[in-house]
Amino acid sequence: MRRRQLPYVLLGGQSFFDRKEVRDLLAYLKVLSKPRDDVPLLRIINTPPRGIGQRTVESAVRQSVAAQQPVWESLKKVKSLAGLSDAAVTAVEKFVEMIGRYRRRLRSRKVRLAQVAGELIDEIRYQQEIQRIYDSPQEQESRWGWVEQTVSAVASYEKQTKRASLQGFIEQTALDPQEPDDEKQEQLRRNAIALLTLHAAKGLEFPQVYLVGLEEGLLPHHRSVDLDGEAIDEERRLCYVGITRAQDRLTLSLALSRMKWGKPRESIPSRFLYEITGRAEKAQQVARGTPAGGRSRAARPKGRGPKRPR
Repeated sequence: MRRRQLPYVLLGGQSFFDRKEVRDLLAYLKVLSKPRDDVPLLRIINTPPRGIGQRTVESAVRQSVAAQQPVWESLKKVKSLAGLSDAAVTAVEKFVEMIGRYRRRLRSRKVRLAQVAGELIDEIRYQQEIQRIYDSPQEQESRWGWVEQTVSAVASYEKQTKRASLQGFIEQTALDPQEPDDEKQEQLRRNAIALLTLHAAKGLEFPQVYLVGLEEGLLPHHRSVDLDGEAIDEERRLCYVGITRAQDRLTLSLALSRMKWGKPRESIPSRFLYEITGRAEKAQQVARGTPAGGRSRAARPKGRGPKRPR
């Protein structure tokens, strides 16, 4: 919707670009584009931890202020910083080398931005950092999902832009300021698109509702598919909540494929979509033939997929 310049407001949730993991990765991309920008550089210089402690950062900042130059210039001359241990100097040199190496790769038009982003995430061991910080497997999975979506956003930008560049992607995803509730209400009155989760939709109604993501692994969520039983029943109730939010018109939709790590992956229509359209037997086949995550192709319908009921 940003790309199409469609007005929208987010109700009862956090903006995608306000999440810590997304901010971290965008900061890395900003540093690759403009390493002399101090704000993103200081955000990721030791994220994940790489042995560049607060003392090292303060020393680099002091020298930069004294020399009236960006922190990046001080880091490139780390051996001139006073009072640093050999380990700290080595950590900074490795960081500077890594950033320089990825910047050189980006100069090649043959290299895809999404590929570079994915390789950088692997090298800094960001997934291991998420696992270190968060104990809950569900929390780890949710936060890693934001990382995957960020890479997919880069890939989508490349696909839809003739002359894609890292700086172009950064400019496209510039963060919008958080709007107060009264401004959101005013935008809604001007027919802005309201984005909200099924949980946040309880008790609300809208003239037109688009219920998106009716796919195995999303609705029902693959964690519920693992548990089955009451977990699936709760997902079905959530689906019903979404359906009953529509006053005049309801549109159900699914993606036949989704981008993951910059590559399209086939999706399987949700069992609930088959139930809604009166094909309970097909819904049972999907339930039996789809493993966690909805990766089986056995239950895919023939042809172009199910009609989108309205």
